[in-house]
Amino acid sequence: MKNMKKAISVMLILFLTLTMGLPAFADETEKGSITINGVSTDTTYEIYRLLDLESYSTEGKGAYSYKANSSWTNFFATEAVKAYFTTSETGYVTWIWKATETDTRTEDEAIADFAKEALAFAKTHNIDPVKSSKNAGEFVITDNVGKFSALELGYYLVDSTMGALCGLTTTNPDASINAKNGIPTIDKQVQEDSTSQWGNTNTADIGQIVNYRVTINVHAGAENYVLHDTMGDGLTFQQVTKVEHVIPGTETHDTEISKYDVKTNTSEVEDGCTFEVHFTKDLCDKLETNDKLIIYYTAMLNRNAEIAGEGNKNTAWLTFGEGGESTEDEVTTYTYGIDIVKTDSQNTLINGAEFKIYDAQTGGNEVAVVLMDDGVTYRRARADETGGSIVVKDGKVRVVGFDNGTYYLEETEAPDGYNKLTARQKFIISDGNLDAIFNGDIYSTGSGVHVVNKTGSMLPETGGMGTVMFVTCGMIVVLGAGVLLVTKKRMSMIQ
Repeated sequence: MKNMKKAISVMLILFLTLTMGLPAFADETEKGSITINGVSTDTTYEIYRLLDLESYSTEGKGAYSYKANSSWTNFFATEAVKAYFTTSETGYVTWIWKATETDTRTEDEAIADFAKEALAFAKTHNIDPVKSSKNAGEFVITDNVGKFSALELGYYLVDSTMGALCGLTTTNPDASINAKNGIPTIDKQVQEDSTSQWGNTNTADIGQIVNYRVTINVHAGAENYVLHDTMGDGLTFQQVTKVEHVIPGTETHDTEISKYDVKTNTSEVEDGCTFEVHFTKDLCDKLETNDKLIIYYTAMLNRNAEIAGEGNKNTAWLTFGEGGESTEDEVTTYTYGIDIVKTDSQNTLINGAEFKIYDAQTGGNEVAVVLMDDGVTYRRARADETGGSIVVKDGKVRVVGFDNGTYYLEETEAPDGYNKLTARQKFIISDGNLDAIFNGDIYSTGSGVHVVNKTGSMLPETGGMGTVMFVTCGMIVVLGAGVLLVTKKRMSMIQ
């Protein structure tokens, strides 16, 4: 932008300053041309003739005599333009702007601002361009150089759909400018909460607020910047927290909220995206090449989150100019699930256990979970939800929505006839699910959280087997004594 402004400044100084030399009247048959270097075939270029060149002289420093083009007479009569140009009683137009105590802009900045005023006037008042690359034969491109030919001599404004090129040049008869308004790019990133680092992926719990940022790499001619963002079903947009304007070599500025507008209503957003950030013309006009806009916003990972697999996508892109569009950039948030498996010592599934999950071996915080609508699966609870115990049915249960980390499973209720675990059982989630595999009602293999319960030993009780055994033994002793007594009596009778 700075180089472009300098180029514009030089052109204006060369072509708009009137000298004392006697100008020669322009030949009505003489035509001019405008060559644009560095053009793009998918961009529309248009030119507007602001001033008609009545006469000019190339001797010495050069002299040019201009009058407002009939389509632009009202523009040069506006108060805003009178700060830049004066129009004589006979209709001749002269550049008069100078810096003052109250207007401290450089001449480069003033020239660029005037060019944008002219472009805005053309759009508002539906002034048709003199020629457009949309019209066959009016703009001839060779390699990356485009040329408008057979032009009436005058002072022209050059615009493109890629953004406000705002080139100002005089055809006398040939002029050349550089198309420096390249395609802006974006860089989207998501923050990993465990390290606070920004990257293309992160892991999170269901119910967790996730931080995102998009950096817009600005090019000259910033115009109609709109950031679009689409979130998958597993993400719920929360808010734009701030926008930073980074100027290379200087400080970073927080952008006033009046300089952008966040739209979320389906009737307002385009392309079916989740939300849009529209930047004002005033902000775009101040952007220069190599500046950056950084947009920070948040979303919640919700109950519809994709568990592992392809993760939860978030895509952003930028539209600009008149139909220009950047490439998309995508980030992914992952969350994971576990299978809790309850078996006896023979790996046979057993029912009746209940569990809770904690973040420490002892003490610590409970990881709250709630039962999902399917009545089978549990998920991490949101901050506004109250958790409960995990009840094992059919010997297994699924719990989803975990960030990477180390967790501890505590058995709060053991199945009937089985001993409860005396200590919490540790499990670790690291970029993947803990899935279990079964063969009927037998736990087969896999990385599920496997909890084994053992039965307790049977103790003697009154009226139980111990009493029966005691009575039986007593009866045997009595019977034995009776037999012995009868035997002895018979023996005595024989004697």
